[in-house]
Amino acid sequence: MSIWDYVTVFFWVYVGIACLCIIVFLIVDIFRDETLSGWAKAVWVAFLVVFPFVGSIVYLIARGGGMSSRGGNQPMLA
Repeated sequence: MSIWDYVTVFFWVYVGIACLCIIVFLIVDIFRDETLSGWAKAVWVAFLVVFPFVGSIVYLIARGGGMSSRGGNQPMLA
């Protein structure tokens, strides 16, 4: 394998891990939201699992404005 094959593999692994982190962060935000009912939370989570890329973009457009207020003083996932 050439060096560019390794660079390509590392790049896609990085992109995959970043997408996984975004999905987990959005799912945590869904469950922090007290205005959503249980069924709405289930639909959002199912939408994120089935269509991760499109679901993330739609969630950030539709409900992204309140993400900072829902985060509040709660500790980050560390």
